Amino acid sequence: MHWLHPWFLLLLPVVAVPFLLKSRHAQTYSWLQMVPADPFSDTANRLVKAATSLMLLCLVLALAGPQGDSHQEQKVGKGAQSVFVIDRSVSMDHPFAGQSTGGHAAEIKSMAARRLITAFIDSRPDDMMGVVGFTNSALYGMKITTNRDGIHSAIQAATGPALNQTNIGAGITNAVTLFENIASTGSRAIVLLSDGAGKLSPRVKYQIQKQLTGKKLNLYWIVLREPDDISIFSDNVYEEERVPEAIALDRFFRSLKIKYKAFEADNATALESALREIDAKEKNVIQYAIMIPGHDYAKDLILLALVLGFGLVLVKHIRMY
Repeated sequence: MHWLHPWFLLLLPVVAVPFLLKSRHAQTYSWLQMVPADPFSDTANRLVKAATSLMLLCLVLALAGPQGDSHQEQKVGKGAQSVFVIDRSVSMDHPFAGQSTGGHAAEIKSMAARRLITAFIDSRPDDMMGVVGFTNSALYGMKITTNRDGIHSAIQAATGPALNQTNIGAGITNAVTLFENIASTGSRAIVLLSDGAGKLSPRVKYQIQKQLTGKKLNLYWIVLREPDDISIFSDNVYEEERVPEAIALDRFFRSLKIKYKAFEADNATALESALREIDAKEKNVIQYAIMIPGHDYAKDLILLALVLGFGLVLVKHIRMY
């Protein structure tokens, strides 16, 4: 056991205060011989002082923050180590269809992403997950962890509005670095979610290729497209200088020696379907250590102090006739 705030133990002498103070009686007598002996009251007085002293002891110890020793446990489950790389450009705040349909506004892409990714996370309790947002540069969100509260908070932040730029290269390279500080176990995947591509320079392409070489990372790209966007699965033939950015990026990903799959989603249902397919593919045996915090004894001490304080209040209102 250890103490979070051991300097509060300097207050321990206050525990003796109830025994140092004299009781004040309702009546005074000029001659004590006329007062009959009352062993019951003397015993009750000592018990009240002891209870008061114990209550003060509990409060002082609770302030000092006694904590049990934490320990690690190995957890084995079925899941993956994955990083969500999420586009935070302002276009993510547009509806999927870019217009109202049937008298109702279409769902905002960022809101649909937040809702469905949160459901995806909650459906995979054994996963280790990380989050990276990106606009004109990568925005670190959360390291690869099992902390669900932290992951949810990072998803909330990564689906908020930002700048009108899409630097996918920075998001991918930042996501790869998150895998470098953890032991490899189970599936390892990067899930890229964006509504645009952006042009990658030869330097960035080389960096991505170098980072992914030899690493067993699977890459998924979910394109949140609008009806007028060019499909990355189009059979159209383009001149080399006129290849649309999304198709060029898809070709680059396909050229990498890794497992890669692209999806297109023009509505929330299609996005949910893509996440469901990724969920089915990325489920292998995963093992990792989790830290189990020690018991917080301060709560027990405060509860005991409350019980003692309530008892003292009741005793104070007892009258003997």
